Amino acid sequence: MRRRRHDEAVLITDAAPSFDEEQRHRKRVYAVLMVVHLVGFTAAGLLAHFWLLALGIVVVTGALPWVAVVLANDRTSRRDMPRTKRGGGPEIEDRHHDQFDI
Repeated sequence: MRRRRHDEAVLITDAAPSFDEEQRHRKRVYAVLMVVHLVGFTAAGLLAHFWLLALGIVVVTGALPWVAVVLANDRTSRRDMPRTKRGGGPEIEDRHHDQFDI
């Protein structure tokens, strides 16, 4: 049986996290991905004499800024919610009607 630390949070509800908590998490994810990106580019610069390895590092870490921005702008509370239609109005029924040409 695992003992819980005193500072460990216990989740007792399925409510969405607060805005501040969610924003803090998104900032942390963004910062970590950008540090990995900068370390990768620095390593690629230092390993320039091994050009194939440096190119591989640049390719792997090159998309990280885009991924970091997408993840930082994504609200985590919306992930669990079912998708709804825009407008919320009733759908138009697709019924087949006979057409008469005169």
